[in-house]
Amino acid sequence: MKRLVKSTLAIAAAALFSGCAAVRISRVEKTMADIEISSWQLFSFIPIASGDPMQPNEAGFKLFRDTVTLENNMRLLDYAIRKEGATGVRDIVSYSTDEYVFIFLLRRHSMHTSAELIVPDVKDYYKTEDRVESEEK
Repeated sequence: MKRLVKSTLAIAAAALFSGCAAVRISRVEKTMADIEISSWQLFSFIPIASGDPMQPNEAGFKLFRDTVTLENNMRLLDYAIRKEGATGVRDIVSYSTDEYVFIFLLRRHSMHTSAELIVPDVKDYYKTEDRVESEEK
C-alpha cells in the first residue's frame, strides 16, 4: 500500500512540475493557431522542467533546460503553418506570463503566441478574378 501511495505521489509531482509545449488549432470562423511553451523554475532562474518544442502536444519535457523562448514559439508556429497547409499568417501576437507558487520559490514561466493562419479554401479558388478571366478566354 505504501508503494502505491509513493508511486501515485511521484507521478502527481512529475505531472505538476513538468513543462508543456502545445499547439492548438481552432477552425471556428478563421483558422487560428495558439502556441504555448511553459517551464517550472526554482527561484525564478533555475530551470527544473520545460516543455519540449520538438514534441508538441505530447508528454515530452526537458529537465534542467529552459526552452521557453520566442524562437521556439516561432518554430512551433512554422510547424502549424506547414501542418495546416497555410500560405501565410496574419495578426501574430506573443506574450509571456509568470505564475508564482510558494511566494517566490517556484515560478511557472510561459510564452504564448497566437496567429491567424491563411489557409486557401478550395471553394474560394473558383471565385477568384484570375480564374474567371482565364475561363472567359
